[in-house]
Amino acid sequence: MTPTTGTDEHPEVAEISALTEGILPPDRSADVRGHLDGCGPCADVRTSLDEIRGLLGTLPGPPRMPADIAGRIDAAIAAEALLDSTSSDPARPASAPPAVSRETAAEAAPGSVSRETAPSPGRPGGHAPATTGPGRARPRRRWGKRLLVTASVAAALGLGGVLVSSLSTGNNATSGASKSIAGAGTKAATDDLEARVHSLLAGATLTPELSPDLGAKETGRTSGSVPSCVLLATKRADAPLATGRDTYKGKSSYLVVLSHPGDATQVDAFVVDASCTNSPGTVLQHVTYPRQP
Repeated sequence: MTPTTGTDEHPEVAEISALTEGILPPDRSADVRGHLDGCGPCADVRTSLDEIRGLLGTLPGPPRMPADIAGRIDAAIAAEALLDSTSSDPARPASAPPAVSRETAAEAAPGSVSRETAPSPGRPGGHAPATTGPGRARPRRRWGKRLLVTASVAAALGLGGVLVSSLSTGNNATSGASKSIAGAGTKAATDDLEARVHSLLAGATLTPELSPDLGAKETGRTSGSVPSCVLLATKRADAPLATGRDTYKGKSSYLVVLSHPGDATQVDAFVVDASCTNSPGTVLQHVTYPRQP
């Protein structure tokens, strides 16, 4: 602080504050106090400093840490200390044997001595390096734990990949088998339908045991027993060559055989749902076959 001299210069705020706190030198305190008695602005500064000091004194102190948080911190510190104590190698003795110099170890070992225990030329003998303490390397056991965890994770990931691959292969095989079965069923139904058409054209009756999807119930060469809604479903005006009541893929149906337009050597086979009444029925299958088997 820069002291002031004379009655015309005002003391600094730091000097006024130091006077209030009682740390201003005695010789300077008398001068500043005499100036405050005759200077209103400086006296106001002192009053303001006193008010600020009073306000600061009424502020509450720092709050105490909640008991539950303090308990958690203590528990975490205790757990960390326990982990550090259990992570040390249990096979290592509690008290290390007295250290000997490299020269003593070299003299005690008969025969050849390894490079690690041989004394280094130009280097004084000393104690063996300690395995623990500040600045020392940590035990390598944690590296072993990390390697074990990494290997376990890699094995789990590999097993997961094998399972996913197996499931994918199994699903593909199941899908392929389902498609093969569906294709075989469709081909069998088509072959049975062709046999049924030729049977109707020949005037013979095909037994219901011929196919699980297509079974004959009635046969004939007239359309008198066929509902008109079945004939309307074919969208043909010519008379059928043969008709029959069948069960096609589990549905009750009618088989209507008509001449193929423009080719007398072929016929058109219509399988129509038998559940129709007034409106045209639903065509379940429409296939063209040779007229002669």
